[in-house]
Amino acid sequence: MSSATDDEFGPFCGSLGCTDDADVVIDHPKHGELTVCDCCATGYMVVRRV
Repeated sequence: MSSATDDEFGPFCGSLGCTDDADVVIDHPKHGELTVCDCCATGYMVVRRV
């Protein structure tokens, strides 16, 4: 099984200090598109779900 299809290997939240599984891609005003969990996406525009 490849890492791209195995849920055990991510994708993980890209927010500093967060180790939750990633749920969405957001449009961050300073950093562009980031892959983050639902909790860290609060307040940002969601581009797509992962």
